[in-house]
Amino acid sequence: MEKKSFLKGKPPIGISDFKYLQEQELYYVDKTSLIQKIWENSSQVLLFPRPRRFGKTLNLSMLRYFFEKTDDSTASLFDGLFIFQQPEMMAHQGQYPLIYLTFKDVKEMTWENCLNHLRHLLVTEWFRVAPLIKSCQKTPEEDRILTAFANHTTTQIELQNSLLIMMSLLWKATGQKTIVLIDEYDTPIHAGHQYGYYEEIILFMRNLLSAAFKDNSYLQKGVITGVLRVSKESIFTGLNNITVRSIIDSEFSTYFGFTETEVETMLQDFSVVNPQEVKDWYNGYVFGREVIYNPWSILNYLNSEDRQLKPYWIDSSSNDLVRDLILQGPMSLREQIEILLRGESINSVLHETIVLRDIAATEENIWSLLTFSGYLKALNPKQVHTRIYYDLSIPNMEVLRFYEDTIQLWLNKQIGDSRLQHLLKSLLNEDIISFEQYLSEMVETVLSYHDTSGSEPERVYHAFVLGLLVNLGSQYTVRSNRESGFGRYDVMLIPKNSQQTGFVFEFKKVDGKYDKTSKTAMKSALKQIQDKNYALELKATGVQKIVGIGVVVHSKKVWVQAVNL
Repeated sequence: MEKKSFLKGKPPIGISDFKYLQEQELYYVDKTSLIQKIWENSSQVLLFPRPRRFGKTLNLSMLRYFFEKTDDSTASLFDGLFIFQQPEMMAHQGQYPLIYLTFKDVKEMTWENCLNHLRHLLVTEWFRVAPLIKSCQKTPEEDRILTAFANHTTTQIELQNSLLIMMSLLWKATGQKTIVLIDEYDTPIHAGHQYGYYEEIILFMRNLLSAAFKDNSYLQKGVITGVLRVSKESIFTGLNNITVRSIIDSEFSTYFGFTETEVETMLQDFSVVNPQEVKDWYNGYVFGREVIYNPWSILNYLNSEDRQLKPYWIDSSSNDLVRDLILQGPMSLREQIEILLRGESINSVLHETIVLRDIAATEENIWSLLTFSGYLKALNPKQVHTRIYYDLSIPNMEVLRFYEDTIQLWLNKQIGDSRLQHLLKSLLNEDIISFEQYLSEMVETVLSYHDTSGSEPERVYHAFVLGLLVNLGSQYTVRSNRESGFGRYDVMLIPKNSQQTGFVFEFKKVDGKYDKTSKTAMKSALKQIQDKNYALELKATGVQKIVGIGVVVHSKKVWVQAVNL
């Protein structure tokens, strides 16, 4: 069957209503095979944790318009799409009572306001389905509760049981089980964590979802979406009929976000002249084994008149939780981020179940949050005993910008932009005495004794100085731990203008066994730069003037010397 021409309409920016998208003939990437896959899945309830703005709400809207029984047929919305060509599935179109709730806007600052917001959503949904159950026979208790709904006087316990009550009445009225769709279930939980009512919202959501999904004979199918899988012990207690399919699972991996093939088709449809640059900026996510693109950024890029490559997804909502974890976490966390900024990966276990109040307790928790929220990608799972480790890295240029900006914010808070500019200027002027002075002052301000008193303090300084030098990105390519000559240098600054000076850094600690004083350590550092011919890579790029920088560290003391190469 030939697809409709409106599949090549304008990009649907911020449109999450499937019916509106189709009626306005906006561009739509056909994900309707998800309907069949969910229906045929043996699990009664499916939970899909995905990063924000990866098409969760649109997919639930699609499911709603497919399954819900309404006065007016919605079958025409699917004409020309995959599901329309599946007669055994189209027999289910428009046949079921359905409850649809989205919690994406429940971000209140107090528990009282949150509960009122939840009451409004549940009462609104009750009024939406009320015509279906108007004629069915009700018990006195059901009549009492329905009156409370109508008067907005339901208690918290009645609200928690409201989905179960609606489903039982829909069964009485229609003789059919109900499909329940819940979007962004964890948004109010994030708000509760942020504003201090975590325990209250956890209890409410646990009771609401348990009543709707646990041992409920009125349930046909349930689909839940969110960003994170909140700890099963907190929310999904006893729900043995629920299946979770996160971004590290292969099943359902292609239904949220755009696949490589889908993006290539879109870029051709919109006559994009720089497809590889677009891919570098917005691809890189890996769901299961599939490379996935960020749909929000792709659509906004295609819709922009000037077709600028910008961080559309990063700028689309608050990143405060993630940013605060990076800014307030231990120095070792930022050391690892410096590794990620160099284009390398770190190795960590991922915890699929998240307890938000314990998120900062371990670095593994933070890496898990960053991965499942879309700020890292996970590759190469490897089982070691009972734990699975992943190689984690930054997915694309857009997210790289977020980390760069966050580290810059941390540095500015710690040392101030003025002092940072003085440090960088002294280096470019080859004023090594001033560079050492500014660096020593920053170390005294920023690095704690605990950070620098371990067995490898040079690694701490390496990460710290690398973070400072990233600010020279407009003039220099900053590289770290790469091979050149006969070894691996610590940091290299390659000028984009070969007439400027190139720099190679080597970090050494004062080692009681080998380099017993700062002088002997410095001699060793400068000798290593020369003997291992670290300048070879710079010379190959045509740089004429090259300076080797030795940085010797001991506790919170720093010594810097230079040698011309």
